[in-house]
Amino acid sequence: MSTNQPWTIDSIAHALPHPELRATFMREASFTEVSELPAILDRWVRFIQEFEAGRDRLEHLRAVIHENGRLPETYTASLIDVSEDELRAAAGHGNRGAA
Repeated sequence: MSTNQPWTIDSIAHALPHPELRATFMREASFTEVSELPAILDRWVRFIQEFEAGRDRLEHLRAVIHENGRLPETYTASLIDVSEDELRAAAGHGNRGAA
């Protein structure tokens, strides 16, 4: 999403990278008290912004997994902010989606 456009519930939902995340967001937005909505919406916007900031790194890791079937040994769990299941799901090889 362009940083020039204001966030809306619809734009947040469309910016989420996985259907399960969109469903979780919509449940939270629908069942949260109105007074608590700004904090919930801010948290989801931060999540999207952080995800987008790391997209190039994730795409590189996805390509490596697709090519080699696994992450290079130079990567350690402490350097990766996503689980192996999330990487496989992004590469289309996972049993479960990112949550």
